[in-house]
Amino acid sequence: MHDVNTADDAPFALKTAPAVGRRICVAGVHGGSIQQLSIAAACFFVSVAVSGFPAPPRADSPAAPALAKFLNPCRPPGLQRKVLCGKLFVKENRGLGGGRRIPLNIVILPATGPSREPDPVFYLVGGPGQAATESAQRAAAEQEQINAFRDVVLVDQRGTGGSNPLRCRFYPVGDLRQYLGPPPSPEQVRKCRVELEKRADLAAYTTPEAVADLEQVRRALGYPRINLDGGSYGTRVALVYMRTHPEAIRTAVLRGLSPTNYRLPLPFARAGQAALERLFEACESDPACHSAYPDPRADLSEVLERLRREPVSVEVENPVTGRREGARISHDLFVSRLHLLLFSTGLSSQVPNLLHRAASGDFEPFAQLAVLFGKAITDQLYFGMQLSVACSEDFPFISSSDVARETSGTFLGATRVSQLGAFCGSWVRARLPKGYADPVHASTPTLLISGGLDAVTPKRFADEVAAGLPNSRSILVPFGGHINAGPCLDSIAAQFIAQDSAEGLDLSCVEEIRRLPFSVPEDRPSS
Repeated sequence: MHDVNTADDAPFALKTAPAVGRRICVAGVHGGSIQQLSIAAACFFVSVAVSGFPAPPRADSPAAPALAKFLNPCRPPGLQRKVLCGKLFVKENRGLGGGRRIPLNIVILPATGPSREPDPVFYLVGGPGQAATESAQRAAAEQEQINAFRDVVLVDQRGTGGSNPLRCRFYPVGDLRQYLGPPPSPEQVRKCRVELEKRADLAAYTTPEAVADLEQVRRALGYPRINLDGGSYGTRVALVYMRTHPEAIRTAVLRGLSPTNYRLPLPFARAGQAALERLFEACESDPACHSAYPDPRADLSEVLERLRREPVSVEVENPVTGRREGARISHDLFVSRLHLLLFSTGLSSQVPNLLHRAASGDFEPFAQLAVLFGKAITDQLYFGMQLSVACSEDFPFISSSDVARETSGTFLGATRVSQLGAFCGSWVRARLPKGYADPVHASTPTLLISGGLDAVTPKRFADEVAAGLPNSRSILVPFGGHINAGPCLDSIAAQFIAQDSAEGLDLSCVEEIRRLPFSVPEDRPSS
């Protein structure tokens, strides 16, 4: 057994102490300096250290029999208390009699309170291609109320983190092109595939296999039933789990629905255009924003027309080396990064300012923020795993007529679909179970959370999923973006899981969530 980052291998203290922490998101920044814009790209999670560490589950608890096998005390980066870490080895290809075995990297945040419920929360992250354990700090903050009574379990999906990671490195570490450059070429993707195939069957890294892994983890840990909390692609994992093992799932909280028939990234263009239009409308109705940026649509048109003629050269600070370096912003790079900025309501509040400055010839603020966001995404995503999912479960089901219908008249156009098509031409395609893309039908109590400004998974996907979930309840956060959390929604999720039902939930705080202020010159405070 190989421990995960065992910073302190002293035994658990018997005294339990609740985790004290809160999330601080720097979302809206007034003014337009590069330093301020870079701050807007970050969401910080601050935990306050406490004395003592949580005790391991009691000897009579469901998880206790399995603890001695592969779990040990540890303290992952960003956490101020000891938790449990370990690796469970599973078959890479369950269809073979023998074959390679791969590790599943697991982190458990034991319940912090004196009373522990037997059903934990399995925390499912997005991407596809994110590693759950690398989000331990975020999970601890979001799940703080739930974690007082329940364990929170993080499992790196196969192909990510410590679970036989499928990472593609197309440029040397610190090369600016990794964060602000053209997409990798088909030949670069092919070389990555050839290298990864030396240690992985790339067709075995799909959602159904990941769900089989989670079920094996649940059984190994001895949990009779579990609760699921997933965001974005994590909702797809949750839905497949609910369909294949309904007896194992007690409740599910799904944020930003990406079902099995989502067809990544086809919906990006239309959803992104709708989110941008709502952003422009909000700017028009905000006196300070409208005064500072009278016509953001014209600004966007000017920028896109200029970039169609030729790329723009800029200088930005390399976030790894700290050096100023030159870069080129093409039309496709600009629209792709503009769409990414719309994922977050904090970052989208900068968009009218960034477009206005770019229309005036100053592309540096946009480029600098794009570099920072690009680095964050590159550092988080395991590209090989993402392609094993998307090239098997999504792209094969996108037709040329779909592309024409869903991307025409949008700023993003077919850019992202074309990029994925080029990648998948150099990757493998796995066989999926029959009926995989069919709607999921399950009686599991489910909470569906959507954002009114979501540029990726708008509420219509939640509505489609709800048709097959009779015990579901849908929440729309009017000013929410993609994957909504925070004190209000975290409290609602905690109440929902505690009572095993969506009946009688107090949703009053949702209407109190306000749009973050736009970035405007300091002499024109945004409302």
